[in-house]
Amino acid sequence: GDEEMKTADGDKKEEDIKEEVKEEVKDKEMKEEVKEEQKEEEEEPMPVAELTEEEKKQNFRKKVAPDLTPVNLSNEFAKFSLPTGEDGFDDVRFSWHPKDKSEKYFKDWIKKQKIMCKMDDLVPGEWFKQRWTEWQKVLAEWHTTTTEYNDPVKRAMREAEAEEVKWRAEEEKKAAAAAAAEAEKKEGEVDASKEGEEKKEGDEEKKEDEVEAPKAAEKAEEKPAEPAAEAKKEIDIFTVESILDIGDGEPLFAHFTFEDWALLSLRLELSLLAHAYKKDANDPERVGIHESHLPFYYNKYFSKSFTVRYYGVESHSSLIQMVKDAVSLAEGDVLATELAEDFAFDTLVRRTEDERRKRDHRLTAGDESARLKFNKPPDAPTHLVGYRGGPRVGGYAPVHGSSTLPPPPAPGQPFYGGGGGKGGPYAGGKGGGFRQNVCKQFQNHGNCRFGTGCRFSHQAA
Repeated sequence: GDEEMKTADGDKKEEDIKEEVKEEVKDKEMKEEVKEEQKEEEEEPMPVAELTEEEKKQNFRKKVAPDLTPVNLSNEFAKFSLPTGEDGFDDVRFSWHPKDKSEKYFKDWIKKQKIMCKMDDLVPGEWFKQRWTEWQKVLAEWHTTTTEYNDPVKRAMREAEAEEVKWRAEEEKKAAAAAAAEAEKKEGEVDASKEGEEKKEGDEEKKEDEVEAPKAAEKAEEKPAEPAAEAKKEIDIFTVESILDIGDGEPLFAHFTFEDWALLSLRLELSLLAHAYKKDANDPERVGIHESHLPFYYNKYFSKSFTVRYYGVESHSSLIQMVKDAVSLAEGDVLATELAEDFAFDTLVRRTEDERRKRDHRLTAGDESARLKFNKPPDAPTHLVGYRGGPRVGGYAPVHGSSTLPPPPAPGQPFYGGGGGKGGPYAGGKGGGFRQNVCKQFQNHGNCRFGTGCRFSHQAA
């Protein structure tokens, strides 16, 4: 029994020895693998981080989520300051930059925020309200002048008066020529006592004068006609005394189209906005409105949206380039204007007309890039047929079988209503009709940027 136990113990020891040998071999192999990996890593060069110029200028890592929301920052950054001994600190140390550099950096940062942060609590002042009211009144008068000048009846009356004046002038010249011929005839009769060839030559000269005098008068009348028309075209728009009458009762803006009126209003609005912001902000460090904030302040002052695509462009800078004779983007991409605070409104009309003429010359020369591509509202139809009153008095709804609703007619245009509901102020009677919505812009300010092209009513509600 003892021998069997000894044999078993011996076998166990042999197995243990074999296991130990295997583990040693395994450990040795692992160490060799680690050494080989370390050797390979040592042979490969360590990657070097390369920073861009913009990253090198940054002292702080940008976080995905800012510490303050833009609204909180714009409302509170003006209260920020560097710590001083007056704040209760025993010692203030500037580890990254000296004190003077730190103060300059902080001051520049505050100035930048005054441009980049919006003033949510800004309120349009009295100066802006007064100038805006004046503009609305003047613009309404100009629209009225244009409408009256382009009225077919009044145009025909003006042409008739001009023809009458021309006819009278011609008659006066003919009478003067006949009187001159008669005087010469009498002089010839006094000299009739002359003999021979002198008398004959005198009679011939008299006859020639009688024939040539009316012709000369007619030529004198015909010659000024062409230069007069050319002179009218060559009128200097910047020196003409009144923009309401540049000759024959024609206003300077007689040929303005929808696009010209829109650009005229844009010139005024952006120039007024540039001045009003500085006045209402009342801070010399707020040098102007950053171009990215134009929609915000435009809506705050004019209570309407600012959409560049309406003007056929894709960016604020492109839109400002269209009215560069009134406003521009100054250093820091802020809105600026060269016009004085009390600039005359007719200045903008002159500049708009100047650009219109230049654009027409380019188009005449075949330059299609000069053509404006505004998203003009659709023209109102001359009349609508088959509209019914709808569920409410004077309602507006499509006829049966139609799924579309075209724009309402312009003021003064005929409308023929269908059945149902009580008729509105337009033709259609009791059986049906249409009550056109009043333009809110015209109702509030006395004018509308779309002028005669507006799809809503410019009459009293």
